[in-house]
Amino acid sequence: MSQALPAASRRLPPSALRLPGSPSLWLPYLLYLLLAVAYLLAVPLGESPDEPGHLQCIGQVAALGRLPQIEPPPAGAWWSREAILSGRMCYHMPLYYLLTGGLQWLVQGSAPLPPLPPSHPEWNGMTAAPMFDHAGKTAWYVLDEAAVVTWMRLAGVLAGLAILGTAGRAARFLQPDQETAPRLALLLTAGWPQFLFMSRAISNDTLATALGAVALALLLDVGRPGRYGWLGCLACLAVLAKLTMVFLVGVLLLAFLTESLVVYRARARAYVWPGLILLGLLLALAALLWLQPTLRSHLRLSELSFTPVAGASQTLVYWQRVGAWTMSSGWARFGWMNLPAPQWQAVLWWGIIAGAGLSGLIFSWRAATTPARRWQVIVVVLWLVGLAVIYGRINLNRFQPQFRLIMAAVPALAALAAVGLARATAPWWRWQRRLPWLLAGGLLVSNAWLILTIIVPAYY
Repeated sequence: MSQALPAASRRLPPSALRLPGSPSLWLPYLLYLLLAVAYLLAVPLGESPDEPGHLQCIGQVAALGRLPQIEPPPAGAWWSREAILSGRMCYHMPLYYLLTGGLQWLVQGSAPLPPLPPSHPEWNGMTAAPMFDHAGKTAWYVLDEAAVVTWMRLAGVLAGLAILGTAGRAARFLQPDQETAPRLALLLTAGWPQFLFMSRAISNDTLATALGAVALALLLDVGRPGRYGWLGCLACLAVLAKLTMVFLVGVLLLAFLTESLVVYRARARAYVWPGLILLGLLLALAALLWLQPTLRSHLRLSELSFTPVAGASQTLVYWQRVGAWTMSSGWARFGWMNLPAPQWQAVLWWGIIAGAGLSGLIFSWRAATTPARRWQVIVVVLWLVGLAVIYGRINLNRFQPQFRLIMAAVPALAALAAVGLARATAPWWRWQRRLPWLLAGGLLVSNAWLILTIIVPAYY
């Protein structure tokens, strides 16, 4: 039953992604970089989820040369200046803080970051008012933050390229004989507003998502036992970047067992050593989290904080709110989730993604003529199910329907939707050739409208 994956689906030279008369490979990447820089300029310092707290943790690494700790402790309401500028975010896994703290130290040594602007008098976490007073900034396209902070943002933008590339690669695996799908997957990701907004934020979300995206791309390259050692490394790094990425461990173990014992059982012996390496890496991660005192205390704090189930989560109305906010934050909900785009835009976007994605899933499954191809489709589904479980568990504990928590779903969703769109437009080849241009133009205009009508009026 075991069959090797076609070689054409493994090798992805740039020429294989080009269509006659279509945009060349640079268009999605150019669109992404252009829009990411526009958001970088438009969104001021501190106006991204938990950004001031993340900066405090980064500063501890650069100035004190240690794992970040919850110092100073939070005080007052969560939206008060004292709480926002405290070390309350330092219970997160430390990889992002170590990397960006090292970047800060390289750029300016142990010197502290400049202080954040004064608090805005109308900020309370619920209105459209900004968190800080940005009166000193002359225009939205003028950058007035410390150079080291800009370097941190650019590092996040570069990490976003891995997420972007994974979307195109996943679409190629799902539909290896169709050239339009990878292009559309790249464009859908490159112009996704919430992804662009978070890619330039000082946040551990982008690093964790990028590591997860690389793992997804590698996981889809089925039939190569040796990759499970690298997947173990990526899983450990992703968990050390953000604890929500623990779903990757479950997906990885299930994928390994299925691939070695079912899909490629004739080659089961080839999976023994990679499996032992994978298991050893995961055990080493568990030992690190348990034996290192700071990590163990932070892990314990996360367990105590997120284990209880909120009473409101037992009602249908609660989950209706979660669904509505998830659609909103998955399309465009800026600032500290207090600057939403019109809900009709979110409904339209998710209608396209869900409709085209379901069509793409059905077509990919029907077109899978080998066990290897079918297993690739199942891997994408497992990936999305794992993320849904994590997201549901978080919202069982507290109302936190922020799509950034499952941003690793973007490349998988974009790939499925791209396959669906490519399949739907196949009978009209002229329109299919124009579709990448139309999609790129539509996303460019949409993001420009969001920046100029939602972000700029709120902060300037």
